[in-house]
Amino acid sequence: NRMPKKRLPYDYLVLIGMALVLVVPFALTLMTVAQPRPLVDDLNTNPTHHGYTWSLSLFIVPVAMLAGWLGRRQESRVQNRAFWITTLFVSCGGILLDVCFGLSFFTFPNRDAVLGIHFYGYSFTNGWQKIIPIEEVGFYVFGALAVLLVYVWGDEFWFAAYNVDDAPRRDTRLRNVISFHPASAVFAVLVFLLGLLYKKFGPHAYHAGFPGYFLFLTLLALTPSAVFFPVARPFINWRAFSLGFLFMLLVSLFWEATIAVPYQWWGFQPKQMVGLLINGFCGLPVEEPLLWMGVTWATVIIYETVSTLLFMDWSHPRPKSA
Repeated sequence: NRMPKKRLPYDYLVLIGMALVLVVPFALTLMTVAQPRPLVDDLNTNPTHHGYTWSLSLFIVPVAMLAGWLGRRQESRVQNRAFWITTLFVSCGGILLDVCFGLSFFTFPNRDAVLGIHFYGYSFTNGWQKIIPIEEVGFYVFGALAVLLVYVWGDEFWFAAYNVDDAPRRDTRLRNVISFHPASAVFAVLVFLLGLLYKKFGPHAYHAGFPGYFLFLTLLALTPSAVFFPVARPFINWRAFSLGFLFMLLVSLFWEATIAVPYQWWGFQPKQMVGLLINGFCGLPVEEPLLWMGVTWATVIIYETVSTLLFMDWSHPRPKSA
């Protein structure tokens, strides 16, 4: 049997390189689009009846297939628990985003694209309103499931040769799970400052307001990294991560750029965006492609951290520092 190749100490740098190889030509091409594609304005013709509802199948179908595989996997009950804990945490975070900030960040103009069942959300300007479609719950729940299932399937099956042994997780030195990662914190601050500067001085017409959505995404993606990355990094299967990363990026771009935004299943409040719009995608804010990239990054870090907590041997006393 051929032995798997030795893991690189900085496999995540290869992933960053892969992302740049995709992003740079995409950006160069989209920069040539001077005028945004128009939205479908006449929603009275019901151009996508229950379209948002049916589009949840983009997550539901792969989730159903991979959940069947996960249900038959009996050899790792600890990781199954970590899977469900992480799913609960991430999906609740997404729903909380909608309840607390959804109406301040987003709009939902196309009422015919959804079932018509709504729940309350808070707006900074209009207070509590019952206009958020129930599909948003499915969007975040099935989205979190899809991210994790693709990663776990890649880790345990498709890229199993690069799966990391869980035995070191029992090392009592890992009880100090919260290990500050300065590079992630510095990167988060720099990224947000660049977004804030673009909001205030960039070549666009949306200088008014504050980039609250961009701030939220920065905190969502990089807070777990700043707090848990040193603990999670040794156990991340970066090839499986790249599979989940590319899957979510492909689905999100197809979903939002070609269907959801043109048909106004949801839209965005310009005052809460940095103002960097992708004209070739009907003026899609740059925050949206960043959303699921950040969610994938944060979800995998949380999953591996929770797995470490569940694997650790808590029966031995914590060693005293020298």
